[in-house]
Amino acid sequence: MTKDQAVGDAQRSIYLSVLIVTYNSSQTIHACVESLIPELNSIPGEIIIVDNNSTDDTQIILKELETQHSELCIKLNRANRGFASGNNQALSLAQGKQILILNPDTIVQTGVLAGLLDELEKSEQIGIVAPRLQFPDGRIQKTCRRFPRHTDVLYNIFGLAYFFPQSAHFNAWKMGDFDHENRCQVDQPAGAALLIKGELFRNLKGFDLNFPMFFNDVDLCKRVKDTGFEIWYLPEYVIKHFGGVSVKQAKIKMTLSSQISFFRYFEKHFTRFHQQPMNFLIGVLLYLSLIPRIIALLLFKGKSKSTRDTL
Repeated sequence: MTKDQAVGDAQRSIYLSVLIVTYNSSQTIHACVESLIPELNSIPGEIIIVDNNSTDDTQIILKELETQHSELCIKLNRANRGFASGNNQALSLAQGKQILILNPDTIVQTGVLAGLLDELEKSEQIGIVAPRLQFPDGRIQKTCRRFPRHTDVLYNIFGLAYFFPQSAHFNAWKMGDFDHENRCQVDQPAGAALLIKGELFRNLKGFDLNFPMFFNDVDLCKRVKDTGFEIWYLPEYVIKHFGGVSVKQAKIKMTLSSQISFFRYFEKHFTRFHQQPMNFLIGVLLYLSLIPRIIALLLFKGKSKSTRDTL
């Protein structure tokens, strides 16, 4: 048997690979894994967890889970390599035909994985399917997005998206005009739970490491759509998502990373000569907008944020 044949046999025996990257996820990872195990009783699969050098009890919990469940493969990094790199590391180990990218602060409802897998394979044109994400109290997370344009940054920075939240023009990026109860083909669902065809994800070489924490999911979806595949949001399949658990641990650092990645997105996908002046303007505005955001984070440090419905 050749090496390629061996890999092919392994991929046929493992139908689904679930990739999870953890960092100080001790409060959520146990419940996440325990929600997945019953689903894998009927779906031949594996769970690959890459921990980015957690400093809480995450690694202890992972080691205990690994002894209890043969489906788990745990890799403990000696440094925080970021979300994109951690997922690519997990992808290099994955043997499944299909790939589920999943955040550690999620709980998978019964039957969701089987349903999403059926939907993914309905058509060769479908590259990604995504479930509806809900807060623990049952509220829907409005997580679908259109790919951002230069004007969307202007509308957000100058408050037009805030004052006209349901506008298909001023809040087009965050799809303020979209009802998240509806099944729809979209540009970009949240990266907290994405089921992607394994061959497609491998051909795209996983996530772009230039987006270590933020906008890697936006960039991935953009590349998927540019390749000609469809992306579907399917609200009938529900995954509970706490949302922003890792980000809350270092808000200022994450805010900086988000703005830098936002600018890199425009640099990568808006490359024509006539687009460069707007890229420069957007870059300046994004960096300037950091000042009030960081001041607000410092002034209101430790205070709870108002109820939200987006991530």
